[in-house]
Parts: sequence; structure tokens; C-alpha cells
Amino acid sequence: MDDRLNLQEFYEGLDIMFQRKDRKETQRYLEGCLREAEEKKDTSGIVAVCNELGGLCRVTGQIDRAKSLYARVLSLLEEMGLASTEHYATALINTGDVHLMVKELAQALELFLRAEKMLINCGLGGDYRMAALCNNISMIYRETGQFAEAEQALDKAFHIIKGLPQCRGELATTYVNLGELQVSQRKLEMAKESFLSAATIFEEETGGTDVHYSAACAGLGEVFYMTGKFKEAERYYEKALELIQRDFGKTPAYDMVADNLEKTRRSLR
Repeated sequence: MDDRLNLQEFYEGLDIMFQRKDRKETQRYLEGCLREAEEKKDTSGIVAVCNELGGLCRVTGQIDRAKSLYARVLSLLEEMGLASTEHYATALINTGDVHLMVKELAQALELFLRAEKMLINCGLGGDYRMAALCNNISMIYRETGQFAEAEQALDKAFHIIKGLPQCRGELATTYVNLGELQVSQRKLEMAKESFLSAATIFEEETGGTDVHYSAACAGLGEVFYMTGKFKEAERYYEKALELIQRDFGKTPAYDMVADNLEKTRRSLR
């Protein structure tokens, strides 16, 4: 009897789940795989499943569960002697993402800065993960009003990602973050151009399937609302809701965009 989870079969099954766009079914699949890995006492399998399940819990608003899963990943990697590796850096980033989502900014920044040093030490300063990390660091600085630092982090992200032509989705995500920074600075025309650049990449180069596409549409909705173009705002908020429901279901992010859409419709009336 095999005493390890078959990771190839696990990831193939997960791809099928993601294609079906049913988050409840996907979570049941992941929970079953986790039980199997635990029964087999397969540490590597537990790490793999917890990473994926943690990501699903994060985007669906199950924050405490996501934190618990990622804490388990970090602990197991330490037990495996992998605390100075790129895998550990990735786990730090994933953990930081959860804190960022619930505005625990100090905790998130500390985790991100640790991960940044670790990636550099692993020779991965130009890796796509570093670009994603710089995006996240920029988001924290934006939230705390440190706009110059936010711009510097985004400049670094653009410098890395533009040298990786295979990572067009990450480039689009970087444009989304730039747009959100420009909204914070009330540079609304520039923000519109950034969001449109992101949406174009998502539509024409990633087939509209990227899970960050909704953020570009929500950003455009916000810009058009702030500039009094309520019909355009309604259209983009509706598209954002459609995409969020497709990718994640009716999450807290869905509720927030739905509120913005209703506010826009009141303005139209």
C-alpha cells in the first residue's frame, strides 16, 4: 500500500475542480485529500494540500482557517529542515496574504519583508514571486498612506515582471495595483488607463479566466463612479460581480462590490 499522497493525481484532480468553478465541491475535495495525507502521515502531502486549501479559505473569507493551515505549513517546513528555502518564503507570502486581506497590515508587512530577504538569499530576486511580493508590499504602503514607498515597490514589480513575458497575468495584476494607488492619490485619469491596461491583458491574453480580472473591473467601476459616469460604473461593477461569483462565489468581496453597484444605481435614479 502506498504510504504517500499521489501529488500528480492530487493536482490533476484540483485542476478539474477549479474548472468546474464550484468552491464548495473544491473544498470538499481538498478536505478529503487532507484527511488522506494525514492518515498516511505524509508530511509533504499535508504541506501541499494545506497550501491549496489555505488559498481557497483565504479568498472565500474563512480567515481563521486559512491562518491555521498556513501556520501548519510553516511548522512542518521547519520540521523538514526547509526553513531557509524558497518553499518557506512562499509560505510566508501566503500567510502574509491572509493578514493583508483582513487589514492586519503590520503583521503582513513583517512576513513579506522576511520573505523578500529569503528570496534574495535563494537567488530569486528576479523571480515572479518577487514581483508578486512587491505588489503586496506596495498595497500595504498604499493602505498606510506611504505613497512614495508604494510607488517604489511597484516600480520594482514592473521591472521584474516586464522581463518575464510568460507572466502576463502578473503584469496585469501590477497594473491593477498601480490603478488602486492612483485612485488613492486622486489621479483618476491615470488610474483609468492603468485599469484598462489590466483589463485588456486579462481579456486578450489570458482569455478572461484570471481570478484578478474582477479587480480591474471593480477598479474601473470606482473610477467611473468618482467621475460621475454612473452608467459606465454600473457596467463595470456588474462585470466584476459576475467574475467574482464565477471564480469565488458570494464572498465578502462580492458583497462589497454589490453595495457599490447599488450605490451607483441610486445615483442613476
